[in-house]
Amino acid sequence: MQKIKLDASDKKIAVFCDFDGTITIGDVVDILLEELADPQWKVIEKRWENGEIADCECMSEQISLIRGSWQDITKVLDRIDLDAHFKSFIEQCKKASMPVYIGSNGLDRVIDYFFAREGIKVNGVWAYGLIESSNGWSLEFRSNQPRGICQVPNSIVCKCELLESYPSGAERKNSYRIVIGDSRSDFCWVHKADFVFAKSKLAQYCAKNNINYASFTDFADISQSLFH
Repeated sequence: MQKIKLDASDKKIAVFCDFDGTITIGDVVDILLEELADPQWKVIEKRWENGEIADCECMSEQISLIRGSWQDITKVLDRIDLDAHFKSFIEQCKKASMPVYIGSNGLDRVIDYFFAREGIKVNGVWAYGLIESSNGWSLEFRSNQPRGICQVPNSIVCKCELLESYPSGAERKNSYRIVIGDSRSDFCWVHKADFVFAKSKLAQYCAKNNINYASFTDFADISQSLFH
């Protein structure tokens, strides 16, 4: 992959990255649902795909169908790999003083588990709160994680607010924002990004909507573009 010339001038580059399917090999939430949830989750998924319910409602209903303990969940997670080049990408970002924020429509506790397992540290994780109680599993929206109203059809909650909130103040004005993603949950914030690395459905969306992007297969491609 050729090195990408970014029009960042004297701005500080900040990286905003999706998690499921972008950092992980496969969609973690879908894998958990396949392994541990009542099959009704697929009916709920279809309703979301048809635009009948918003993504937050879809996720909330699906997560409530998961059966088992946190230990059962981690047994599934331990069979899922991260992109083999993601950790080295994070290390390169740190050396280049590029903050990395994770913006996900996935589960915060799951993301934290993967990063602890792999010894990875990022500047922030923005995701749904996974809550365990005597009634099972549920979601909550963290009060310290702002969520904007999305303009993309079939979605009520999006990642757009993250780009407007981090970094803050003067740093925000002087930041060049790179978004990395793969799917429809990333359709909203690529419109606000200065540059996009995309694969799968997101690459198709960027091409169709004339959004400045580079396609990638794994994080080795992105590192090659940014650091070599």
